[in-house]
Amino acid sequence: MKKFLSVYKVHLLVTLILLAIAAGIPFDSYYAREFLVSEMELRPEAAGTALFTEGEEPVLKAESGSGYTGIVAETVHVTLQKGSYRLQVVSLSESEQNYIEIYSPRKLKEDNTEGELLVKESLKQEGELTEIHFDIEDSMEDISVRIGYGGEGSFNVSGFYLASVRPMYTDIPCLMGAILLCSVLILIWRMRGGYLDKEGKTALLLLSAAIILVSLPLSYNYVLDGHDLYYQFNRILGIQEGLKSGQFPVKIHSTLLHGYGYGSPIFYPELFLYLPALLGCLGVSLVNCYKVLLIGMNTATAFVSYRSFSGLTRSRKIGLVAALLYTLSVYRLIDLYTRAAVGEAMAMIFFPLVLWGMYELFLGNPRKWYLSALGFTGVLQSHVLSVELTVCFGGIFGLCCLGRLREKKRWKALLFAAGSTVLLNLGVILPLLHHAIYPYRVFSIDIILSWWTVTLPKLFDFILANPTKSTWALIQNSGEMPCSLGFVMLVGILAFLYVYLREEKRDGLLKGSIGALGLSILGIYLSTDLFPWDKVQGIPVIYRLVTSLQLPWRFLSLSTVLLCLVCAVGFYRFSSEKEVRRLVCGGACVLAFLCAGIYINRYSEEAMPKYSKENQYQREQSQVDVLYFINVPHSNSYRIWNRSNTFVASEGIVLSECKRAENLTAEFCYKLPETGIKGEEAWVDVPFTYYPNYTAYGENGTRLKTGIGDQGTVRVWISGEMQGLVKVRYQEPWFYHAGKIISIIFLILLTAGVFIKRKKIQHL
Repeated sequence: MKKFLSVYKVHLLVTLILLAIAAGIPFDSYYAREFLVSEMELRPEAAGTALFTEGEEPVLKAESGSGYTGIVAETVHVTLQKGSYRLQVVSLSESEQNYIEIYSPRKLKEDNTEGELLVKESLKQEGELTEIHFDIEDSMEDISVRIGYGGEGSFNVSGFYLASVRPMYTDIPCLMGAILLCSVLILIWRMRGGYLDKEGKTALLLLSAAIILVSLPLSYNYVLDGHDLYYQFNRILGIQEGLKSGQFPVKIHSTLLHGYGYGSPIFYPELFLYLPALLGCLGVSLVNCYKVLLIGMNTATAFVSYRSFSGLTRSRKIGLVAALLYTLSVYRLIDLYTRAAVGEAMAMIFFPLVLWGMYELFLGNPRKWYLSALGFTGVLQSHVLSVELTVCFGGIFGLCCLGRLREKKRWKALLFAAGSTVLLNLGVILPLLHHAIYPYRVFSIDIILSWWTVTLPKLFDFILANPTKSTWALIQNSGEMPCSLGFVMLVGILAFLYVYLREEKRDGLLKGSIGALGLSILGIYLSTDLFPWDKVQGIPVIYRLVTSLQLPWRFLSLSTVLLCLVCAVGFYRFSSEKEVRRLVCGGACVLAFLCAGIYINRYSEEAMPKYSKENQYQREQSQVDVLYFINVPHSNSYRIWNRSNTFVASEGIVLSECKRAENLTAEFCYKLPETGIKGEEAWVDVPFTYYPNYTAYGENGTRLKTGIGDQGTVRVWISGEMQGLVKVRYQEPWFYHAGKIISIIFLILLTAGVFIKRKKIQHL
């Protein structure tokens, strides 16, 4: 024991210090929110009875004499998670007939009406504080505090304070647990003989510095705004709520759109969002779940790119420079923060791995075919549109190296890589192909690509102004968000061209890098307003294919990874003298840190807080995009948002015992009129967003016809019995499950094969 402590005392001391720091972080684990009277909305019919006084601290007052009784005002709606709460109301009342109530207008009741009164309490006549306690059984949205006037005496209300009775968030314990887990894993690695040499320690230090810099906007106790932030938050929340309701994997985000649900997981793979969602299930606040996701993405980007670039160039030093350029790349940071395009930024984690894998397939060791399979799998599980771009550029690379496929091993390796990629992702591919036969908006989107391109002055912008702005159609420069590769890339390109033109005998690395430069320039050209997108879209045969890209500037993501390789080679090969080389590489890394730092500083200064602990679970009308709906009239998020949560039946049908659950099930009892209703005229619209896998069964187990109802909801046609019970559930076809099982089995086999192969090599 003494020997163990003497060897690992520094490790243990650092662990204890980190645990102490984590325990001391000022984090309130209780939910708490204060409502100002100025935030309340006065009922129009109560205008003659109640009013808001003017002044620094407005007060809601009500006087007798108007004859009005009932609700006079209510607070903004909030979403509360499961738990016990207390509400404190600062008020003075002359009568106990004046009251306060907590009400949920969207709660569906069995009689097919909406609204549930959670608690009602008279305002106290004595004292200035009325306190109410209530419980929330499941996550509930649109809860409001309402003030009612009983008709006698006057009252005034000056404020509300809502708080959870018990701690709701486990952020600090989970952080301490993560520190302890990492410490144990590192300790085991060291005990098994693991160590870092000088280059490894340098890489760890510099990459850690880069990760810290690009993660600084996450150091606030709130999340700064980004274009798609609302959507990314709700993807994590949708998985979290789906897991709590018993879905695994989560098929539909069942709590979104007032419980109608949204099929984002079908079209937008969410594998890597399960970690933050699981943390949410353990009690971590949604704000910090999102921060964990982004910090994890920054960390993965740094180390995946370092390993990939090092393997690709056969040089850890070049790999380190390239990884730093990539981790600090301005375009990636714009994706991450300005646009909050988490899917595309996540796909960028795996671009270097795809690049390395493609090199090994065509030019290197074909036995490493699994690298490209893993890289493409990572991209596919992150962002489907990035797969299109990657396959396109990979195809161009393959055509340029077609001659190398004469070697039999390479043909086999290419087939293994392609087949493995399909098998690893069969669980995602099959549902996507199945839904492609339906007229979803995402498959028929119309967009003028030339409106969403970049101008040349923006490409290597150094100032990076307007990091919180959006882009507007046809406006591509003034006052818009930056869309830059970063000034350091321009310097790197010049350095590489100098090296390439200087060398008379060019080795494989230089030849490969000039090819990468050519592909990156192609990506830049495709992203700018110089490319004739209008003419390309005018070709009917390829119109739908190119239009699916939506935003041509996406090509800059691939140009970024290619240029990081090119620039790293240029900087490292700039001089054969060791000291000059070190100075050039060091200066390049400093410039990369500076470019990233300028963007981080500007974004942090200008971005407004979007989500905090108070509003992190709040639902919004625009919480989803408008792509994953069947393309029928009135089928969109805005229509469904403003629709009631009730079941809607055709004329004459009486409904009762109506229920809708978050586990994608619903049921209702019906009774047809005595006169009867013919076939297609007898239907019930269930409050679910329509997706083809919803099925309905009668009381005797007979399957009923389902289809698309009004505003894109699930419609069930009733036939046969004059009355009965109908149950509706989301039921995936057998080949979905088969695809998932095949993917899991193949992943296990592939992992075992790679592990066994590595063990054999180590024993040779």
